[in-house]
Amino acid sequence: MSEAAIVPTQESSLLLTLEEVSQLVSHSHDPQETLSNTVRLIQGRFHTDVCSVYLIDPVAEDLVLAATIGLDPSSVGRIRMRFDEGLTGLVAERMTAVMEPDASTHPRFKYFQETGEDRYRSFLGVPIVEAGAVEGVLVVQTIDRRPFSPNEVRMLVTVASQLAPLVTGARLLEQAAASVAARPAAVEDPAGRVLQGRGLSPGMGTGRAYIVGEPAPVVHDGPADDPAVERQRLTLAMEAARDEIGRLSRRISTLVGEDHGAILQAQLMILQDRSVERELESRLEAGDRAEAAVAGTLEKYVATFSRMTNPFFQERIYDIKDVFRRVAWHLRPCDDESTAPVGDDRLILVAREASVLDLFSVDPDRLAGVVVEHGGAQSHAGIMARSLGVPMVGQIVGLLEHVEPGRRVAIDGSAGTLRLDPAPSREPLETDGLAHGPQPTPPPPLRIVPPPDAADEPAQAESPRVDVNVNLLGEAGRVLAAGAGGVGLYRSEMIFLARRTLPTEEEQVEIYRKLVDAVRGRSVTIRTFDLRPDKLGHGSAVAAATAQALDWRLVLDSPGLQRIFHEQVRAILRAAAYGSVRLLVPLVNRTALLDLALEAVQEAHRELAREGLPHGRDVPIGAMIEVAAVAPLITDWSKRVDFFSLGTNDLIASALGQNRDDPVGARPDDAMHPGLVRMLAAMIDDAREARRPISACGEMAGDPAGALVLTTLGVDSLSVAVDRVGDIRRALAALPPCDRPAFREVLLTARGTTDVARAVRARLNVVGA
Repeated sequence: MSEAAIVPTQESSLLLTLEEVSQLVSHSHDPQETLSNTVRLIQGRFHTDVCSVYLIDPVAEDLVLAATIGLDPSSVGRIRMRFDEGLTGLVAERMTAVMEPDASTHPRFKYFQETGEDRYRSFLGVPIVEAGAVEGVLVVQTIDRRPFSPNEVRMLVTVASQLAPLVTGARLLEQAAASVAARPAAVEDPAGRVLQGRGLSPGMGTGRAYIVGEPAPVVHDGPADDPAVERQRLTLAMEAARDEIGRLSRRISTLVGEDHGAILQAQLMILQDRSVERELESRLEAGDRAEAAVAGTLEKYVATFSRMTNPFFQERIYDIKDVFRRVAWHLRPCDDESTAPVGDDRLILVAREASVLDLFSVDPDRLAGVVVEHGGAQSHAGIMARSLGVPMVGQIVGLLEHVEPGRRVAIDGSAGTLRLDPAPSREPLETDGLAHGPQPTPPPPLRIVPPPDAADEPAQAESPRVDVNVNLLGEAGRVLAAGAGGVGLYRSEMIFLARRTLPTEEEQVEIYRKLVDAVRGRSVTIRTFDLRPDKLGHGSAVAAATAQALDWRLVLDSPGLQRIFHEQVRAILRAAAYGSVRLLVPLVNRTALLDLALEAVQEAHRELAREGLPHGRDVPIGAMIEVAAVAPLITDWSKRVDFFSLGTNDLIASALGQNRDDPVGARPDDAMHPGLVRMLAAMIDDAREARRPISACGEMAGDPAGALVLTTLGVDSLSVAVDRVGDIRRALAALPPCDRPAFREVLLTARGTTDVARAVRARLNVVGA
């Protein structure tokens, strides 16, 4: 096949669909079969003569040939190489793709006679990466000398990312074959009562507690009365867990992107692995009840991975626990339907801290709420819960000492309370969780409301444009339905957090393109990934690893982070070929960071032009201001950027010396502080004097009082949660453009917070906002 064999219109056919990944899992019942099916699929897809997977041995810390199509099958498990030898080792060492039309001419080439690879000349290897670490190498080879095109290289990198959970999951199961048992955990059963916390997402929900991130307690109540009955119960529970994972996989693909739906397929491998099936069967034959068989098998696998020194295997304990927790849940005795209160089939997710990925641990159609022991309103999990329309309560001290799996609880996300053992009620729930949250595609006919500053509404032309924050691809339809001006803030870090592997450039391009297409011509502002440990919940080891590996604040000193940023910039520029896109850089707190970002954008433009890839030529570049110390730099920076955005959550915390997630500092009138108001006014004035648009997002922008202050000070647009669009527009109606100069003077001359708040409340009362 020649370099021109893969044309742009055919590129997408190289990628794997969610259905194909699912078939890989359904047709595999042990690790070797999974790997063999994987290389066979890729070899056929890319039309190469060889496809091989090399995995890192966690003990010897070298690469071992794990599966191949084309090389001698007897060399599987025998061929090993260090990172400093061979082209495959070079891929792992550099953690980047390596392509050689004639591999034998490369100084790092190493020939292994036992593989029979002397027939093959070309070489293309890409790393298999999960949780930011290389776990193996995917290699394709051909007999003819073949220079793989840049597009083919990118496609193979993307396919390796798609398959990473399956490849590494297969290795996980293989390593666990010799596991030993560990001691089970115990859970206290205290009396129920109302517990006070802090509301993180409004709404009410009632359901059974579903605990994540903790050992699942199982009652061992003696030997089974009838082994055949226990075997049938376990079979039905495992089938129910498989169906649940399948539904979750499809739902995640519609909300976040199809590639994300493949994440859970690795968990299906665990349920279908022959060694797991044999372990469960042996325990049933020994007389265990189904619950005890599940608990014992889980203990055995957890003990194995806890002893492993490889961080990747330790992190995969989460998958093991999650799978067996699902099975254990479906083994619970069901309530009699004639007496079960309405809503008892609903679930309340309970955790010490929740990551974004944890929110997808539960069947979305059954999720009634989330309650966590730690975490604040501006954690990513809190933001995602509000985006999904799911009630959430946090900061309940000793939460897991009061709640065990299956206990009925009720939460009030507005009041911040958790009620244990609430009285049964047949009243319909106020919220249905994700069932009433953002849908992937609004059902036709879709009523599209024009933005209020449209040409046929000149009276509103001078008001700031009201845009919408978007966290999930599935929310795009709500932007149109709300009549918003566009997407004022797309938090791209959510696609990093809702999965276990870093998204590749191709995956990001597809997600951003779908978002641009969905808003039908409106502008989309994509903020590059803004990940910081203080904004992440640590409900799983994956979140902790992500926090350490992708802390945006370290980007100036981290070549790895710079590579990720550069790849994302390329993806955003490529998506801009399909519509109106703006690129926003988060937390610009020093000139050196702005230099780095702008240089990355310029380099990405040059690369894309050389490669002939369609991309936006004039994509506006913006800086997000979130630190008070950079206020005096607005004028200097305005010569280099196209727009500014005020991130009010961090900006207020920085200006007032507060932790933005600390409830002690979360006073409702913080945004009314006269010093803050004057600082914001100066920043907005500097931007407008330089003829640079300036927008605002965060809680201040989404609050009627805060939005009124920002509007008075002169922001050009506000970006708010979609369910707040109506409230914000009503608040802005309280202050006609002709009244703003006089009201601005009132705000800037106020002596105290009370004075500012009183003036704003008086204005809002004019329209009853």
